[in-house]
Amino acid sequence: MRIEGRRGPLTREIGLNVPEPSRKPAILILEDEVVVQKVIETILATRGVECDSAGSLSEAREFMSAKHFDIALVDVNLPDGSGLAFVEGAEPDDPLLIVITGSDDIQTAVEAIRKGAVDFITKPFSKNDFVKRIDKVLDEWRTRIKTKGYARALETLVRLKSEELRSSNRKVDDVYDMTITALGAALNLKDHETADHCSRVSENSATLGKVFALSDFELRNLRWGAYLHDVGKIGVPEQILLKTGDLLPEEWEVMKRHPLLGHAMIRNIEFLRFATDVVLYHHERYNGSGYPYGLKGEQIPFDARVFAILDTLDAMTSDRPYRGALPFAAAKEEIQKEAGSMFDPDIVDAFADVPETAWLIQDRATVQSLSKE
Repeated sequence: MRIEGRRGPLTREIGLNVPEPSRKPAILILEDEVVVQKVIETILATRGVECDSAGSLSEAREFMSAKHFDIALVDVNLPDGSGLAFVEGAEPDDPLLIVITGSDDIQTAVEAIRKGAVDFITKPFSKNDFVKRIDKVLDEWRTRIKTKGYARALETLVRLKSEELRSSNRKVDDVYDMTITALGAALNLKDHETADHCSRVSENSATLGKVFALSDFELRNLRWGAYLHDVGKIGVPEQILLKTGDLLPEEWEVMKRHPLLGHAMIRNIEFLRFATDVVLYHHERYNGSGYPYGLKGEQIPFDARVFAILDTLDAMTSDRPYRGALPFAAAKEEIQKEAGSMFDPDIVDAFADVPETAWLIQDRATVQSLSKE
């Protein structure tokens, strides 16, 4: 099956050119100091954004029961409790939270970010610093809205392919494979990675999965998850995704959210619900140094631990703008050096025992797509 680029017919067919949001975000300010409230309202007005203001948790909850807010700025210390109550147990569709705190309580704000807040602002703040941080969160909100649009488009693609199934004699799994391939073709990860890369890591992951005697069901989900591993990068701004130089710290934080974005995009697609582990956890590292959750050892799902090795193999044995492809032997040696740090040592040992000829490598492989004619 020939795979077309993301700007081809498939992109137009399922509407993956998701536009920018057509509305302004709804913002709630939860701050008991009236002067600070007014300053924030004035600054937000310069960004063309209106907001509601509450001085207590109870008042904020009244607002939130009557209206959905996209962004909330919440003070840590309030007359009837702490604004951090909105951070605890936040759901994916809850407002993006910015914590407002005093300069002597930075550790509390940092902990809030670990629990899901997107940023914090210390009082007193300058207008320039506030504008910089609010613009960052507004970009995050736009990304969230576009990601929901992509998720709806993917669900539409699944529906279209399911309808195709009902009007043909194809097997269910064949149609699902076609759907995955079409999805990868339509997205093409913003030209960041090729469909050939996705096919190679998908097939190589399945090859290693067979060493561990995975069932056909498990191999299928591993293959699908590997093919879609970076689908979340569609939600990363192109000025970050395609930047040729080093990312700034704040840009890197945006990039590191792509596993969460990818998971959000496919988690509601029924036939992919067992194939999300690679998408969500493929940047976790065996020693706990990865992201988005810093999982360690066997906390990382097995499929993601398998995939990490084959993704590295493909990266090292493929041409890059900054270097040529490395020989397989050199890549294998480097992967073995990282056993116990980046990679599960048992899976590395299994990988090392597989003959070189079993792997699809860029310079010698005729890549087979997921959907075979």
